[in-house]
Amino acid sequence: MVMKNLKKCSFTLIELIFAIIIVGISVTAIPMLLTTSTNSIDTVSKETSFFNAYALLTLIQTTEWDENNTKDDNYYKVLTANGGDSELKCDRNGTLAFNNDSGADCDDNTTSHIGLDDGEDENNVSSYDDIDDFNGYSDGNLEKYDLNISVKYISDNSDYSAKNIYFNETFGSASGTNVKKIELNVTDKKGNLIAVLGYYSCNIGAVKIKSRNDL
Repeated sequence: MVMKNLKKCSFTLIELIFAIIIVGISVTAIPMLLTTSTNSIDTVSKETSFFNAYALLTLIQTTEWDENNTKDDNYYKVLTANGGDSELKCDRNGTLAFNNDSGADCDDNTTSHIGLDDGEDENNVSSYDDIDDFNGYSDGNLEKYDLNISVKYISDNSDYSAKNIYFNETFGSASGTNVKKIELNVTDKKGNLIAVLGYYSCNIGAVKIKSRNDL
């Protein structure tokens, strides 16, 4: 009769110690991994919000400077800004438009008020035809952040013969000035400010061949 030697498998003390150490390291690393993952998600969310903010500003730039730039096919015209600096008056030198001998339309068309105009729907962005229609517009469709637009006239009073020109960022009169500021605020869902993007747009007549509204 042949007898077989049976060996019982078991952990040695050293193997058990190594196993405990490995498990301990793994458990310790889990919170760090979760924190890293959460930070990565937050970073991606912020990057997405900034991308959407730039896209929205680009959309605004495709519209006209003012509602009255499109009045009676009045494209390419410099408008009268009743609240603007006298040195920037409508009939100043350099306001003659391309392919338009009439130049600036100083008698009939002035800068309009900030906000929506007749026939425009606040819930339909495609009905907006000038940059200040976006004043008060909000996009809350992002998961963690909101985009909020404000548009205002700022004072254009300055010494235009000076080397440096400074603008005072205060609201202009209802009739407007020659400079509008578009500001986009990125906030979290609690209303905390994350970032501010903005640019200035001026009453200089034609700045493009065709706008989005011409297509």
